[in-house]
Amino acid sequence: MKITGCETHAVTVNFEGMMSGTHVVLRLRTDQGIEGIAYVSRVGPRNIRAMALVMEAMVESIHGLDPSNAEEIYRKLFGAALGAPVSGLELRAASAIDVACWDLKGKAVGQPVFRLMGGFRDRLPISANWALMPGGPKDKLQAHLENLLARGFRAVKAPCGFATIPDAVDHVKFIRAVVGPDVRIIVDLNFAHTVKSALRFARETEEVDLYWIEDPVAFHDYDGMAQVRANAKQNITAGEVYQHPHEFKWLLERRGSDNVMIDQDLGLTGFLKIAHMAQAYGCPVVNHLAPEALAHPIAAVPNGLIVGLVPWGQPLFTEPMKVDDGNLVMPATPGLGLTLDEDVLKKCAVS
Repeated sequence: MKITGCETHAVTVNFEGMMSGTHVVLRLRTDQGIEGIAYVSRVGPRNIRAMALVMEAMVESIHGLDPSNAEEIYRKLFGAALGAPVSGLELRAASAIDVACWDLKGKAVGQPVFRLMGGFRDRLPISANWALMPGGPKDKLQAHLENLLARGFRAVKAPCGFATIPDAVDHVKFIRAVVGPDVRIIVDLNFAHTVKSALRFARETEEVDLYWIEDPVAFHDYDGMAQVRANAKQNITAGEVYQHPHEFKWLLERRGSDNVMIDQDLGLTGFLKIAHMAQAYGCPVVNHLAPEALAHPIAAVPNGLIVGLVPWGQPLFTEPMKVDDGNLVMPATPGLGLTLDEDVLKKCAVS
């Protein structure tokens, strides 16, 4: 099997009227007629066409290669140029191509990607990570939480970094009162705090029994994160904005986080590398965004903890992610187990 070209689509979709997202979708083509798919998000209107062009150019640079040779392609896509690591739009494009190559590899051998990566389990916990911001009407928040519980979720995530500490504390206490004692509650502080204010929030929410506190201080403040982790009773999670292995190495060496959060920017090949690095330090791993792809390496490794579902990409596909009693049921179909919705690609195209 050899890579022969690609097609890209820029689309803006909306999930249940609650969350919209703009994505560049990649269809990676081969000489055997098999197609690998992936997408990248967080693409601003000025960069949509540029992202697509970079993606297409990078695919051209690996024309004729076998997509099953993950390390060869990873080296070509992510390798240093003129001594500097790949970055910016090139890095985002490379990540999508790497994901699509894994999709192709799974389809070629008739196996789901998570089994090719290690196959540790086919069910794993999942959290609902949308529409839980503080500041809105409490009755609307309660209705949304009750709907999530009815749909099988047993973990939820609330971004609270842009609220005052009293408002954030009140918010998570309200969530606990609605969902009861057995549902996991995750709080994202969005890099918004100092060490002192993060620890104040941690102290004032101890009774809520948070599953973890995410990104309490600036992402580059490794020492600050270590201070928060050492002094907070709750687990700390960090890593979502890191794009290179050495950043995770610094985080782990400084004991700055209990859990490591990995973005698709490293590709699935890079995700696996960081997951194994984290395992050596006894740290579980979780995903940042792109759950349709990143659920696979989390399911593949023994230190995969939980999948966070940000569903802004779900309308792109004909199959919703299957949630059963708090767990994501991994697809048994080959590759990533995804089929693009052709009607959505046409109706929601960005010109």
